[in-house]
Amino acid sequence: MSLSVQQTLLAMGSAVLEENPEVSEISLIMPNKHHIPFNLDQFGMDNQNEIFIATDEPYGYITGTVTRE
Repeated sequence: MSLSVQQTLLAMGSAVLEENPEVSEISLIMPNKHHIPFNLDQFGMDNQNEIFIATDEPYGYITGTVTRE
């Protein structure tokens, strides 16, 4: 599970650098879509943060560059 889009971006970029010594930096652009817990009350069930639905609200993009030290 990812705590944030930024965490996922860093993990992905770091994995690319670790596996490919010829790559010195990588830039990524990721959508910042929001997901909220789906209300299962109508089915007589509890949602314990397992089922989410994407919102229709506007969202942007998270961009970042991961480089070697």
